[in-house]
Amino acid sequence: MKYPSPEEPLPGIGGLSGALSSAMDQEFPAWGILNEPGPAPEWPFFEEWLKAGFYGKLDYMARNAFRRRELSEGYPGIRTLVMALLPHDAGEEASCRHVTFPNGPGIVRVARYAVGPDYHLLFEQAFGRVIEKIRPFLPPTEVPLVKVDHGALLEKSLARRAGLGAIGKNTLLICPGLGSYFTLGSLLLSTPLPSRIGEHGATEICGSCSRCLDACPTGALVAPFRLDSRRCLSYLTIERPGDDPMELRKKYGGEWLFGCDICQEVCPYNATAIAQEPGGKNVGTGIDSPMSPEDLKAFRSENGALSRVSLARLTSRMGEIVEGATGGSLG
Repeated sequence: MKYPSPEEPLPGIGGLSGALSSAMDQEFPAWGILNEPGPAPEWPFFEEWLKAGFYGKLDYMARNAFRRRELSEGYPGIRTLVMALLPHDAGEEASCRHVTFPNGPGIVRVARYAVGPDYHLLFEQAFGRVIEKIRPFLPPTEVPLVKVDHGALLEKSLARRAGLGAIGKNTLLICPGLGSYFTLGSLLLSTPLPSRIGEHGATEICGSCSRCLDACPTGALVAPFRLDSRRCLSYLTIERPGDDPMELRKKYGGEWLFGCDICQEVCPYNATAIAQEPGGKNVGTGIDSPMSPEDLKAFRSENGALSRVSLARLTSRMGEIVEGATGGSLG
C-alpha cells in the first residue's frame, strides 16, 4: 500500500487522530506524536558514549547501534511514533522498607519504578486499550508495535523531541511538573499521523545545578549528561552485578537492594513534583518486620520489576546490606 506524504493525510485520518487523542488522554498524563522523526540530535553523544565503553557489559547497546540513529533505520516502514510516560509512585510507600537486622531496625531500598506492578505490563495494557479504540480507523494491514524499554529506540531523545521533557545532567528525562519519576513507552504505526509536540522539549533545563553529580556515591556521573554505567548502582545491583571489580556496590551501595534513585531524589524538579502531591514525601515508609528469605521472596513477587533479577541475587545483595550495616549475616 502506498501511503501519502505527511502533508497528504489518508482519507479519514481526522477520525484516527481524534480517536487516538481521546484514547491517549484517558491512559497517559503526557504524550506526544512524532511523524517520521529524522536522525536523533543526540546520536553523536551516544556514539561517543559507546566508544568510551560506558555501556560496560550491556553488549546489546553496541550491537547494531546504527538502528537507533533514526526511526526508519530501526523500523523500516514505520512512519508514526507515539511516545508516552507513566509516573510511578513517589509518595509515602515508594521505595523504603523497614526491616529488622540482627542488631536492630534498619531499612532497605528499591528504585521507585520497581515498586508495584511491572511497568512493562502497565504500558502494554494501556497501549492495548488505545489500540482497541483506534483499530476501526486503521488500515487493515496495520500491525501496531508497542515498545517498552526494548527495541532500537533512543527513547529519551524521542521523548524530548515529542515535547515530553528535557534531558537532565543525570541523563534522565525531566518533565517540569512531573519530575523524572516516570517510565517511557511507545506505540509505532506505519500509518502516517501529524506530529503532536508537547510544551516541554528544551535542550537545557538544569542551568548551573550540579546536585545529581555531587550526590552520586560512586561517581557514575563522570560529567554533566555523561553516565558511566559501570559505576552506577542500578547497573551493579540489576544489570551486571558480577561486573564490579572495584566492589563499588559493597563500599557505596548502602541500603540499595535494587537500583538507585539518589540522583533523582536530589533533583529540584522532583522536589517540586512531590510537593504537589497530597501528603507527598521524598522518602517512603514500609513494613516493619524482619526481611527473611521468605519475606524477600514475597516482596519480589509483589513488585513485578524485581523479577529482572533472581531471588538468589536479591538474597545475596540483602546479605551485603546486612553485613555492611551490622557486620552480621542474613538469617
